[in-house]
Amino acid sequence: MKNKFTKKLLVPFIAILTIVILLVIYFSFPTSKSPLPDKYVGNWINEKDNNWEFGFFEEFVIYDCDFWDYHSVNFDNENQVEITLKKGNEKMELQLVSINPNQIKIISETGEENFILMGGKFPNYSTKDTEFFSTPTFQGDSATIIGYYRNLDKGLKGFAQRFFPSPFQISFSDFLSRDEVKYYADIDKLGRFKLTFPIMNPQELFVDWKRTRLKAVMEPNDVLFLFVDINDYLPTSDDKEKSYENYVDRSKQILFMGNNARLNNEIYQYKDPWISINKSEWKQLSDMDFLKNCENVYKQRIELLNEYIEKNPNISDKFRYYKQEQEKYEFAFHLMQHRFDLRNKENRSFQDGYIQYIEDFFSFDDELLYTLTRDFGIFLRDYIGYISDLKERPHSVEYSELKECLRKDGELTNDIERQINEIYDLVGKIETETKEKKQPLIDELISRGKELNMNKSVKNIADSIFQERSFFNTDIADSLIANPNLRELWTTNLYQYWFEVLRKPLSIHQQKIFKQKVTNPFLRSYIDKIQKHYGDVANIGFSYEASLKNTEHLKEYREADELFTKLIEPYKGKVIYVDFWGTWCAPCRENMRYVNSIKERLQSEDVVFMYFANRSPEDTWRNVIKEFDLTGENIVHYRLPDVQQGMIERKLSVTSFPTYMLIDRNGKVVNTNAEQPRNPDGVMRQIKELQK
Repeated sequence: MKNKFTKKLLVPFIAILTIVILLVIYFSFPTSKSPLPDKYVGNWINEKDNNWEFGFFEEFVIYDCDFWDYHSVNFDNENQVEITLKKGNEKMELQLVSINPNQIKIISETGEENFILMGGKFPNYSTKDTEFFSTPTFQGDSATIIGYYRNLDKGLKGFAQRFFPSPFQISFSDFLSRDEVKYYADIDKLGRFKLTFPIMNPQELFVDWKRTRLKAVMEPNDVLFLFVDINDYLPTSDDKEKSYENYVDRSKQILFMGNNARLNNEIYQYKDPWISINKSEWKQLSDMDFLKNCENVYKQRIELLNEYIEKNPNISDKFRYYKQEQEKYEFAFHLMQHRFDLRNKENRSFQDGYIQYIEDFFSFDDELLYTLTRDFGIFLRDYIGYISDLKERPHSVEYSELKECLRKDGELTNDIERQINEIYDLVGKIETETKEKKQPLIDELISRGKELNMNKSVKNIADSIFQERSFFNTDIADSLIANPNLRELWTTNLYQYWFEVLRKPLSIHQQKIFKQKVTNPFLRSYIDKIQKHYGDVANIGFSYEASLKNTEHLKEYREADELFTKLIEPYKGKVIYVDFWGTWCAPCRENMRYVNSIKERLQSEDVVFMYFANRSPEDTWRNVIKEFDLTGENIVHYRLPDVQQGMIERKLSVTSFPTYMLIDRNGKVVNTNAEQPRNPDGVMRQIKELQK
């Protein structure tokens, strides 16, 4: 008995002892310990040209925009170390010789050079750099950022959580879609990441804006390495005692290596002044006073920039150009954004002299600036929009164009062709008749036109042509933009915006016009892909067409309460998630991307997703629903006449889009500010609470 009992105790005792021994071993030999003596750990700057070339750390070495593993480390004393590095099949041998605590010599196959340890501030470059930006090609290309966030998991709990879980992110203006686009890369447990993303021309980037708030500039085919010590971002007592400006401006170890490394190191080292345009306080000023205040801020900022350049005569030509033009077009951006302050004023045009100043001082034609600084593109768009709003742009549909489109769509019947030919004859007679005899012919022409327009096929084609012609009027832009590349990009933007807003393919006629205006193969291919996508969308059917509700039987209802009761009546006993949206509303469409995952998770539940579309053309409405596959037994879509839609919106105090609401099983509106689909967990939680 004793032996058995002893054996029973011995087994768990041995297991516990083994764990203790392993823990002792683990903590006695930390895995993060560098194989190098501590004096070599850090980033090393080449004394010859002040380029950052090496970073020696615990688990790896940074060199040539990449991570290298330690293959072997040998040293008899701390003042001289021989290391072999490995990256895939490549090997590299280095000898490190300590000169003093902040200086080493690195000997390699190519020779020997002295390096200094990176301190709090990057040293000024010792030579001039006259290299300029590459010429914009307006072709699809890519660039790559590789990086290391050192000490990512350090710092105060809560503050550090802002850094650790989030992926690395860059954002920039996509000059094809005009959207702010974001690209992400996961950060591994050591703080490393790699991201390749599309880029067209030299491009301004916002790098991990919520975390590091860095601006960078990259060009096609660039490979740029970014080092950030997150410890430097942790708040200190000085920050609390001084100001937020102190936190932003104080030295942080941020380094760039690779293509355009010098430019980006210089951009980071220059601290933008805190003087800024106060648009909110100045918007009630007269236009010319607003302009003078903005101009005064611009002059102060550009004076400080030029003083900095004078003190640093070796600053690169790229930096000079980029920062000076960035300041100039930030000024331009604010001047043209002021057009939106005119909405609340009786006179919707600027005072005399305002636009003249803009036309005299700023360029509308610089293809490099269009992508190099985001503000240039927004300024140009606002300027053209303002001029366009001032000018009436009458549009008409030519009968020859109507006839061609009907024929290509297979809708040109003999009767329609006869009517169009007779109208042509009338037009010819009107042109030759005397003034007295013209009016009866004009009256007949109007009557014939109305009769022809009663044909559904004719009306649909005519409406489509009129819509396209209004949408694609480029006369003003063409007159302002002389640069052919920039003009083609602008035209491509316009066509892309058509797809974004109307979600339907171009007519054959409009495709032909686009190809006449745009010869760039990359831009053509870009539009062709979107055209094919929406052509496919238009031709596919609905997964569950019964989701689209016919509202003819509701026309008699003129009271909001009655109409609303009738709309939700069939779904009593179920929770209703209501979405007020419009096909024209980008945030509405963006949220629709998340609905199917919520729908699938609630498939067996008594839930109905109810959609009310505001001012949405029928073909676009149907295409959006098909594109996002938003049909099913528990989904209903209403496209009410404008009057009835307005009644429902006023009843429920809908003032913005999208708006989400929840209706309980008894038909009572219980939440007029429900969670959006982009927060699926929040939506699920709110729905389940109503199902209890």
